[in-house]
Amino acid sequence: MGSFAFVDATTWIGGFDATGYLNQMAANISTEELDCTPFGSTYRRRTGGLKTLSATYSGFYEAGTGTPDPEFFTNLGTSDRVTTISSLSTETTPAYLYQGGVFRYSPFGQIGQVTPFQVSQSSTNAVGAIRGQVAKAKANVSSTGATGTGVNLGQVGAAQFLYATFHVFTAGTTITVIVESDDNANFTSATTRQTIGPITTTGGTWMTRVAGAITDTHYRFNVTAVTGTFSIAGAIGIGS
Repeated sequence: MGSFAFVDATTWIGGFDATGYLNQMAANISTEELDCTPFGSTYRRRTGGLKTLSATYSGFYEAGTGTPDPEFFTNLGTSDRVTTISSLSTETTPAYLYQGGVFRYSPFGQIGQVTPFQVSQSSTNAVGAIRGQVAKAKANVSSTGATGTGVNLGQVGAAQFLYATFHVFTAGTTITVIVESDDNANFTSATTRQTIGPITTTGGTWMTRVAGAITDTHYRFNVTAVTGTFSIAGAIGIGS
């Protein structure tokens, strides 16, 4: 993936699609720098400590139902909100999956400007950030079958896990989705790795992770049951 214009970044938090309200987003993934210099050293020695994930979002204030103000104000301080961020909204684009909480919400700004807001979010789960790919871009589904695009993530190592985030923005009656894997892009011998649902309301689901080793390399979502129309999106990743 080469250089690209940053014009279509995607942010899904729980059952809220923040994408259309933002004009700036940044993920900050870092590790503590711990000094471990012993006597006799002429240079400092350092080692990595605990990791930290935080994110900042800026955009334009709106206060109606389903807009940033009620979303962030109501959920201020709520932990483990399922979050997926990506540089593009298209399937197979790299994405970061994590569970976080909004700990600072700053609405309003300077006179004479379009009213802004800023949000600071931090991870609230020991897993931290998982790097994966968008497997299902935001879209409506009302029938069973494979949905989205299969993503080639490689094998899940013996010390790794398979992860997925699944977002429901508008809900019908009920939906159940499985995550499948296979050794080929056509999924000719797909294996079910985990079930998500049944889900009956809007929100985000952090799939119960699946332990490796998994020798398959391709992964996708498959709707096994649905009643009504659901607006959904999701990503799949591999991590420790």
